[in-house]
Amino acid sequence: MPRRRMSQEARDHLVRRQAALTGLSRHPSWPDFEEEIDLKGRRIEKHILARTLGGTEPISEMEIYYWRGFIQGMRWLAAVPTGAENRLEQFLRSQGVQLPEGVSVEQ
Repeated sequence: MPRRRMSQEARDHLVRRQAALTGLSRHPSWPDFEEEIDLKGRRIEKHILARTLGGTEPISEMEIYYWRGFIQGMRWLAAVPTGAENRLEQFLRSQGVQLPEGVSVEQ
């Protein structure tokens, strides 16, 4: 399928949005955010495991699916800035912008 051509306005919006998302991962507090997501995921997994192994009533399959999806959603949220950075670099290259060797959008 041929690629659609984006209008200049759409391209500018895309570049601004993905640059803003990329900037999130460069914020000094971003590692704390990622760590908190990891800790929360581990706490949930530990709680579900404890309920599964030692609970008086079985945990429902739907509840397991819910918490699995919740954890995956948190991890996805943390991955958005990195994905935006990669897409922005791909877009810039597809538009003929040459990034110097070893230079990425965040610099």
